[in-house]
Amino acid sequence: MVSLPNIYTYKNLKLLIVIPLVLMLLGLYFSTQIVLDTTLAGGVSIIIQTNSQVNAAALASQISTVLHASAPSVAASPGGVQITLGTNQSLANAETHLLSFYAQKSNYSNYLINATDFSISYQKNASNQTALAGLKEANAGVNASLSGMKLALQSELTDLRPFGLSYNTSTSDVDSMQLIAQNAYTNASSVYENSTIASLHKMVNFTSYSYQSITPTLGQFFLQQLTTIIIVAFILVFFVVLIIFRSPIPSITVVFGAANDIIVALGAMGLFKIPLGVASIGGLLMLIGYSIDTDVLTAIRILRRGEGTPESRAYASMKTGVTMTATAIVSFSVLFIISVIEYVPTYYEIAGVVLMGLIGDVFTTWLGNASIILLYKKSKERI
Repeated sequence: MVSLPNIYTYKNLKLLIVIPLVLMLLGLYFSTQIVLDTTLAGGVSIIIQTNSQVNAAALASQISTVLHASAPSVAASPGGVQITLGTNQSLANAETHLLSFYAQKSNYSNYLINATDFSISYQKNASNQTALAGLKEANAGVNASLSGMKLALQSELTDLRPFGLSYNTSTSDVDSMQLIAQNAYTNASSVYENSTIASLHKMVNFTSYSYQSITPTLGQFFLQQLTTIIIVAFILVFFVVLIIFRSPIPSITVVFGAANDIIVALGAMGLFKIPLGVASIGGLLMLIGYSIDTDVLTAIRILRRGEGTPESRAYASMKTGVTMTATAIVSFSVLFIISVIEYVPTYYEIAGVVLMGLIGDVFTTWLGNASIILLYKKSKERI
């Protein structure tokens, strides 16, 4: 069995920290090239199961011509084909107007409640000028909101004309307008799905498919929420480690290790064109767990244990940690290979992210974090 050298006996440990920092800079550079998948950017993802041989480039060209789609993505595998289309602009614009309609309706309801309250107050006391002024303002708000709803509905239906749907817009009843607004968008989405699948049937022979459509607004919401989750996770990790060690240095080191692993993983995603989506965000959260596990155990072993020297404890931690990480790398490598062969997008994103992050974690934890903790331990002993 090959024995790893005890790198922690080297005199200048600070040089080891340079390698994780270089990886971090490379990760930051390549992370600017990350492409969002449809779960975050919005668009349509279609997976079709077919036994036919598919030329991905030729199919992408056909889709672009027939469906008038801009730069469609086609990935073929022995098990099927995944097709990614950008957001349909008519549906995206209609969604914007639909959300505007809901906002105006919310204002309408609030103004209507205020108008009722002020009207009751004014009826009880006709000399109440405050109630009278409030009633006039509320009534003006009701009328303005009603006009806003009509305008939003008309704009939505105008955007949905390419789908061949027609509705009666002469009504001023709020509930009727809401029903029309909801049905128009739902029906147009259904027409778009059916026409897209029908067109694909003419290009590729398939028996089953899955169709997922995410609006740009929903994708942006997912991205904001997932970003918040990751930030909160780091904050909680920092304070938990701070409570354990009662010193900011180990806490900052642990957070640095997890953050650097994520940066390396994001850089690899940009370099190898692994899309960032809800699935890959899940992989990043898994990566935080892996990183925190090794970093905290290493810090505890170096700072809290008393057997041997700090260098020997760091070395023992490295041997154990590298073995654990190597096992995880092999497992996710197998999952990644299978996901590429069968093209399972969820597994592909998760396995790709975790695999790249774990490789980066070997350098970050054992060249960066362990060295920083060891230097911190030595500085405390000199005091």
